[in-house]
Amino acid sequence: MNEKMGFSLLELTFVIVVLSILAMFAIPEYTKTHREAKIAVLNDLRGKLTNAVDTLKTASNIESRKQTIDDQSYVQYDAGQYYQVAGKLLHPSEICHILGLTIAQLAKGVAVTSIDGMYTCKYENLNTSWIKMNKLESTDCALSYAASYSNSIITAVDINLVGDCLEQ
Repeated sequence: MNEKMGFSLLELTFVIVVLSILAMFAIPEYTKTHREAKIAVLNDLRGKLTNAVDTLKTASNIESRKQTIDDQSYVQYDAGQYYQVAGKLLHPSEICHILGLTIAQLAKGVAVTSIDGMYTCKYENLNTSWIKMNKLESTDCALSYAASYSNSIITAVDINLVGDCLEQ
């Protein structure tokens, strides 16, 4: 009645080696796919922001949607919500507000976490704002909103992913 129970040290070592080899291939692939998915989310936000900027530009042509408060121009984009513009284009302080990530426009130089905690938004200066996805493996990947001015009126905006999110 001398029966062996359990695994030998050799069998356990073999299983650990096989699992290690599988992990060596699976973990980097998972990380890459996870990162690419998050970058796709930022690309989706880029499309939504581009659409919002274009819609707001059109709304700027309707006099009943314009409003001036403290020498700042605002345009109604959706039901009862006004966004600051400089000319007919969205002011950089409004990028997260118009996407519904924050409840108000951004203060200059202050990083703000979105309502759901997934994003960080910052209005850097008169020309630049950005949105970063929290917990993205690459901390240098962001959605950038860069404005070009002429006499305090925005003449063009550039909405792009910047940083190392484009590297493979």
